[in-house]
Amino acid sequence: MHDLESGVRTIRIPHPERVLYPEAGITRADVVSYYAEVAPYLLREAKGRALTVKRWPHGINGPMFYQKHPRPGEPIRVEDTETLITWVGQGALEWHAPLGHEDDPLRHDWAILDLDPNPPAGWDQVVQVARIFKALLDLMEVPFLLKSSGQRGLHFYIGIQPLNHALVMDIVGRWAKMVVETAPNLATVERLKRHRGARVYLDYLQNGHTRTTVMAYSLRATPRATVSLPIGWEEVTHPPEYWTLSRALARLRERGDLFQWSGPRLDLEGLARRHGIHPPSKEVP
Repeated sequence: MHDLESGVRTIRIPHPERVLYPEAGITRADVVSYYAEVAPYLLREAKGRALTVKRWPHGINGPMFYQKHPRPGEPIRVEDTETLITWVGQGALEWHAPLGHEDDPLRHDWAILDLDPNPPAGWDQVVQVARIFKALLDLMEVPFLLKSSGQRGLHFYIGIQPLNHALVMDIVGRWAKMVVETAPNLATVERLKRHRGARVYLDYLQNGHTRTTVMAYSLRATPRATVSLPIGWEEVTHPPEYWTLSRALARLRERGDLFQWSGPRLDLEGLARRHGIHPPSKEVP
């Protein structure tokens, strides 16, 4: 057992020496130390949301299982470091969150677009598509946050005034289709993988209320222990495998938390109407 001090309570960590990432040589103790350091930032994002965890109790080469409920009918709530580290000690490596809060899950305060390259499309194509989408957002004067998915993709996050998820999905979907019209050889909104070709899939469906997205600062179960890390636009050329646990910590210590929304949240519906992107007028579920 390994003891970690959290506030006034000591958390017992089972098998701290267990290697969870064999290729990178990262142990459970290393993972616990990482999450203890990023806890203030991850907890801010987790507050009020019903989370999903992906657990690898014996390391990333062992069995994995999803968990949404610690007990039947009860969602996973993580609002303090003690709870976070307790889950990590039980093998939770990845953290995923919905875009709505538990008390109002159908109304989202984030709009996102997930850029996911379909092999053999690679990171160069992701960067090209990201530049096109950024140009569209710049034209509409829409600010955004950016983060690596930690696996293959790139996430644009836009802080919005709470809005029904179906309207958010409709508006972001129309933006995605504009990008496809601009660069049909680079991007697609085709849902079936076999029809996507070597293009970047623009997954606007992630805005649905049943979806979850990997959280900022969550580790991923990749051989090099990559992180879904918030990045600056000037860092977009670095592929996800660049942002390892050690690099993420170094960057965080150097530049601080980049996943902070500054200024008011966007009136997404009003902006869509001003630009002629009219969401459906009928009531949506």
